[in-house]
Amino acid sequence: MPLYSIVIPVYKSTQSLETIAAQVNELQIGKDYKFEIIFVNDSPFFIDTGTTLEHLERKYQNVRVFTLRRNLGQQFAVLCGMKQAKGNYIMTMDDDLQHPVKEIPKLIKAFHDNPDLEAIFAVPNFKDRRHDLWRNIGSYVINKVDTIFLNKPKGLYKSSFRIMTVSLTQAIVNNYNAMPAVSSLIIYTTDKIKNIEIEHNSRQFGKSNFTLRKLINHSLNNLLHYSSAPLKAMGLAGVLVFIGSVLFIIYIILKKIFIGTDFPGYASTVSLISFFGGLNLFGIGLLGEYLIRVLREQQKPKLDDLIKENF
Repeated sequence: MPLYSIVIPVYKSTQSLETIAAQVNELQIGKDYKFEIIFVNDSPFFIDTGTTLEHLERKYQNVRVFTLRRNLGQQFAVLCGMKQAKGNYIMTMDDDLQHPVKEIPKLIKAFHDNPDLEAIFAVPNFKDRRHDLWRNIGSYVINKVDTIFLNKPKGLYKSSFRIMTVSLTQAIVNNYNAMPAVSSLIIYTTDKIKNIEIEHNSRQFGKSNFTLRKLINHSLNNLLHYSSAPLKAMGLAGVLVFIGSVLFIIYIILKKIFIGTDFPGYASTVSLISFFGGLNLFGIGLLGEYLIRVLREQQKPKLDDLIKENF
């Protein structure tokens, strides 16, 4: 009987966790597969969440709880859970019940109906998404950017509700970076991916902790970590500007020789210095962003070190 590991990153949640655990255990009754639920607590400072998780671990035999030493974000929590998973297949989902538990069998069936696949992203129809409008629009724009800069297959949408093989999971866990994005790591590692459509629920408890600032930061990390396009674009811009400046200088010299000039040249000189100075500063800033990430790569912690021992 195959075992499916469901990895759920947790941040300040309580009631939704009890509902998820109960629904997953009801779901496996009479089925020819079993689930293990791995809750990874990314809010170790939040007492209510810790208490709830301790209760669920005692109540259900298939619930395993891991607590991070400090708040490190959803992506690190997912990676830690994936590393601890013992299942034959690995699934991930959010802790807010917007990913319906009842859609898990649909995801499993689609995965086994396509044995050549290594991962499936479960996504709702864009019109049926229950997120705020700004988040839906932001996700749409980011998807277009990913298609252009990350070589993401056209028409493929990323999602945190997904299923994947153990071998793909191991490849991701062994090759994560200092600012990871699991969906981008999957796309970077394999092209054997597809989407299926599922229902999408409204958030039942509390409010989302995913802010516009986090969305922008996440998108920037994706762009800089998984694509060299900005650096290449900067290099291309430098070549074009250099060619343009040479042509401009030739034009000024020829004009002065054959036509002459009446203006003292102060405005044009200042404009050129400002333009090229600004371009240089922009280039230095972009290179600096890459250098910062190179330094962080050297400082990234091991996933096993992020989990504190439960006593």
